[in-house]
Amino acid sequence: MQMVHITNSICASNKTSERPETIAIKTNGERVIDISIASIKNILNIYPDECHIDRPVFTNALSSRELAFSDLQSEAETLMIPWQLFFLEEEKLDKTIHKLNKKRKSKFDKKFLANRNSSTGNGVSLRIVDRIIALQEFAHNQVHEKNVFCGSLKCLAHDKWAEKIIDFFEIDPKILCKGPKGKILDKLIACVEAKNIRVARGVFDSNNKILPVAKTVRQIYQKSSGFVVQDEKVPYVFLPNELNSRETAGRQILTLLVLLILIGNDQYDIALTGELELSITSTRGLQQAFSVATEILLPFSVTDAYRTNLIDSDIIEALSEQYILTPSAIIITLWQRGLLRNDDHKQELLDNMNVPLSTTGTKDFRRPANIDTAIKKWCGSATTRDIVQAINSKILSPIEAQYLIFGRVDKSRYAKFKAKFNI
Repeated sequence: MQMVHITNSICASNKTSERPETIAIKTNGERVIDISIASIKNILNIYPDECHIDRPVFTNALSSRELAFSDLQSEAETLMIPWQLFFLEEEKLDKTIHKLNKKRKSKFDKKFLANRNSSTGNGVSLRIVDRIIALQEFAHNQVHEKNVFCGSLKCLAHDKWAEKIIDFFEIDPKILCKGPKGKILDKLIACVEAKNIRVARGVFDSNNKILPVAKTVRQIYQKSSGFVVQDEKVPYVFLPNELNSRETAGRQILTLLVLLILIGNDQYDIALTGELELSITSTRGLQQAFSVATEILLPFSVTDAYRTNLIDSDIIEALSEQYILTPSAIIITLWQRGLLRNDDHKQELLDNMNVPLSTTGTKDFRRPANIDTAIKKWCGSATTRDIVQAINSKILSPIEAQYLIFGRVDKSRYAKFKAKFNI
């Protein structure tokens, strides 16, 4: 979590008598300070979509009314919540949390946020939102002009959007059909970032620890699909990447293009889901964005050649092998373009898919990425470059840089980061 800079301010009064509403923090068995239970609950509820008060360390502390400082510090590190928060005066803690919530509300409607009480469904992880907002605030200060792409599609006819996307982002259509999909995604992201739309990708491994890996946190990540954090200079796109095995590179390419089209229409109140193909009927804006994105990835000239054919699973598989779209996305695309007989034909093709849509994709068994690769994916290459320049020019302090990159102070990984980038 990127918080405002947290000082080491400790509660002025060190209470000596145990009270029911406090927990004693101990070092070497000796009480050093009491912390109110209300404050602890407020801190653990900073991410209400995650469930931390039920973790054994805290349930035991609530029962015994005492907690070893070493356990608190270790647990805070696991959850990537700055342990210093627990020692802020209540007034400062309240102001910190209020400021955090105010930032969230300025960017997101509450209905888009993940809910820990729902075992299904989708939503945006608050932890990811906070971290991207912090990166965006930093990037915003490095850019001096408004992004001219934002809202630029609103004055164009719908049939001109695909051409506008390709021309504005200088996308060579050849890169969309040659080579591994992961590399195609990298090339497309480079085109997007060159126009000051930054892309953050969810990275997930225990070595680099850019995001927490606790089980309760992972469950929330699984609900997050692509989304945009709005900004007039530097809109920030988020792609799930490693956080969800169903979000294959091909689906992320489609998601990225859909999100670009929404940015071009100044539409930020549409939530995407991991089953994007089947959710496009929810809003007209999403239907339009999907149809234009698939036009870029699967030209009309290709599908028009099948107008006299009875579309079957073999045709779907052949198109999926040749083009970036998933089989389910191709089925919905052909349905949108009037190549399927009716809704029953569409559903029959979806039912006949070898892999159900809800489990599409395979687990990623790659070795953990080098720290420089992971940071570039998470922050975006352009923002990583800006961070490095700001550190070298002393504009950004080491502590501020660590909060931006890791969401906490992590001196050992920061040292690795500096070594990789020759800082």
